[in-house]
Amino acid sequence: MVAAGDHSKRLADQLAHYAHQVEKLSPQLIAAGKIRLLYPDSKVSEEHFNNLKSQYADAVLRVRDLCDQAVDPLDFVRTAGELMQKHTYLCEDAIRNGDSQKMVDNTSAIARLANRVLLVGGAERDNTEDAEFARALDAAHRRLQAAIPPAVHRAKAVALGDRAAHPHWRAANKEIISAASEVEGALGRHYAPAPPPPPLLPAALQRLHVAPPRPPPPPAPASAPSAAAPPRPPPPDTDDEGEDIFSSQPHPSQPILVAAHNLHKAVREWSSKDNEIIAAAKRMAILMARLSELVRSDSRGSKRELIATAKAIAEASEEVTRLAKKLALECTDKRIRTNLLQVCERIPTIGTQLKILSTVKATMLGAQGSEEDQEATEMLVGNAQNLMQSVKETVKAAEGASIKIRTERGGYRLRWVRRSPWYQV
Repeated sequence: MVAAGDHSKRLADQLAHYAHQVEKLSPQLIAAGKIRLLYPDSKVSEEHFNNLKSQYADAVLRVRDLCDQAVDPLDFVRTAGELMQKHTYLCEDAIRNGDSQKMVDNTSAIARLANRVLLVGGAERDNTEDAEFARALDAAHRRLQAAIPPAVHRAKAVALGDRAAHPHWRAANKEIISAASEVEGALGRHYAPAPPPPPLLPAALQRLHVAPPRPPPPPAPASAPSAAAPPRPPPPDTDDEGEDIFSSQPHPSQPILVAAHNLHKAVREWSSKDNEIIAAAKRMAILMARLSELVRSDSRGSKRELIATAKAIAEASEEVTRLAKKLALECTDKRIRTNLLQVCERIPTIGTQLKILSTVKATMLGAQGSEEDQEATEMLVGNAQNLMQSVKETVKAAEGASIKIRTERGGYRLRWVRRSPWYQV
């Protein structure tokens, strides 16, 4: 369920794998524990139990770490703080009723939640290269770490019936909640949400009567020379240049065109002005659509054009990779930077393979239908689909990396401007 909301399929697959491993190891560990109790002197049962226990602990830790990666850290810390408040109320209820076991259970829950906040905050601190954010998180982390042991010690005294320890526990518990709130505040300032859109006009303003437009002035006499030059027409919008090929949905029998159409659909919402990655991705989609037409052609004359188009796609692939790596160098988030580098590094290899496969396919133009031609086409289709998918993932990773760009010095930046803003009618 955690992985379902995450956009990384790799992370979701890893989480599902280790969750299944925990589920599979649980009954084995229980059975090994029973055997260990029945045969306490058996070295074999002891070794078997310890081996399973180690595997189980490792799988659980991996599930926890993957969950921390999949869940938004700010949401996690905020929810943990709310749960600590709830357990604090239950502790007060236990004090009023003299229920020591309830007191122990809820103070233990508060300590566990505080330790989870420590882990998440520490991971975010180690993951960032933003010095100011790291300092703020480190201060909150150290404060929370120092607050946990005194609160646990005071809670034990309260559970043992020491009435004088009640105010000391309340002060120590308040410090835990305050320190956790400081961690949340540091994360909140770093992961500040985008401002909401302005509210709609009230109905009363919408009903206001608007004066009719002023009538145009009478036309000047034909003999009178024009006093002013006509207004200059707006510059043509080149953002749509060459994109007419994607005006209609391609047929499933054109898999290369479908792959190009899917990439274009993913990047068309962004303007390519001041965004070289979007411009290169759009160019690749257009070139791939042209490649689809050439592959389906029976003309031997298109052989040279097919090879040239594949070469242009390979060059554009290298350009996307170069720009993505350049952006990754400016990203302060290590996880996002690593993900961007991983998804973009396979693009040049796929682009080179496409160039080779297109050359093989070009030699068979005019002789479609043979077994060799069918095999070459299938390999070319699979390669084109992989390339378009990799570019799409790179664009998405680059969008995320652009949020975490170094601010202390001027660096490489991309402008992510939507071509159809929400306020356009």
